[in-house]
Amino acid sequence: MRQVDAFVAAFVREQGIAADEAARILILLEELITNLMKYGYPDRAESGRAEIMLALNGSRLEIEFIDDGCEFDPFAGPPPNLDGVLEERPIGGLGIHILRSLTDEARYERRNDTNVIRLSRIVASTRIS
Repeated sequence: MRQVDAFVAAFVREQGIAADEAARILILLEELITNLMKYGYPDRAESGRAEIMLALNGSRLEIEFIDDGCEFDPFAGPPPNLDGVLEERPIGGLGIHILRSLTDEARYERRNDTNVIRLSRIVASTRIS
């Protein structure tokens, strides 16, 4: 995560994105990386690979996360039930809920034996127009 932290900090600074947006970006990426490490390689001993791409188009931040883990569409399942009694709720799904709540758009595709997750959100800028 140190490399990811430095990558995001440099991107935010270079693009003139408000500093508090860096924390949101890191939450999104940490959730993706954590899920990949926990679930992406159930039958594989060797290390996996993940790529992160960030782009800013106007005020829209675009994140592309590509990994070579097992096929998994995180957006295919239903959203978690947040209204039930905590002890009675099934485990899981909160990380995907966080992804959905911090983005304006979230998409998944399987491409060439890789998972491709695309997230986008409008971000605040420090630049004066």
